[in-house]
This record gives sequence, C-alpha cells and structure tokens, in this order.
Amino acid sequence: MAYSYCYMLFINRLKVNIMKFDFKITTWERVEVPTHLEDLVCDAIKKGVIDSSNSLHDFLSENGHEVDTEYSIIQEVEEQMSVEENGGSSTIEVLGDNGNNIWQNGE
Repeated sequence: MAYSYCYMLFINRLKVNIMKFDFKITTWERVEVPTHLEDLVCDAIKKGVIDSSNSLHDFLSENGHEVDTEYSIIQEVEEQMSVEENGGSSTIEVLGDNGNNIWQNGE
C-alpha cells in the first residue's frame, strides 16, 4: 500500500519529539591578510593554488608566513541553494530527534 508524503510525515511526526528542518545555503567567507602578503595571495589565487579559505591558510603556513588571519562569514549574502546547484544532492532535509533522515529533496 502506498502512502502519501503528508501522511508519512504525519506518522513520522508522531514518533519524534523534535523535528529538525535543515536548509543548505551558499554564502561568502572573508579572509583578511596583512598588506605585505596581498600580492603573494592574489597570485596564488589566480594560479589556482588557493581555492578556499583553508587552502589560503595552508599556503601561508607552507610558505613560512605564520600570520593570524581574520576569517568571517558574510551573513548578508546567504542564499538558498537549489538541488541543481548542489549537483543533485539534497538541499532540504527533515530529521527526526534521533537524527534519522525522514525526508530529503535530492540524492
């Protein structure tokens, strides 16, 4: 017997105390580096050596620049991500209080 999504969601809701709804977003991360390293970092980004904030930190460490870089998430630019943008993987997931995935909108 096939049940509708709403019916299954209702039945699953009866089984859990807290339901969690997760939404995948895209955002920007900002990293600030000292002025004397700007050209070095820009060149490495243009060459594809640095492709994330983590690789930026690793690049500086591997090249003997132990600096305290400032990281921040830019909150004002958050956008909901679509399944297509996420390569077919889920961007919305419904989780029960036990952490089990009840429903997702992608693979």
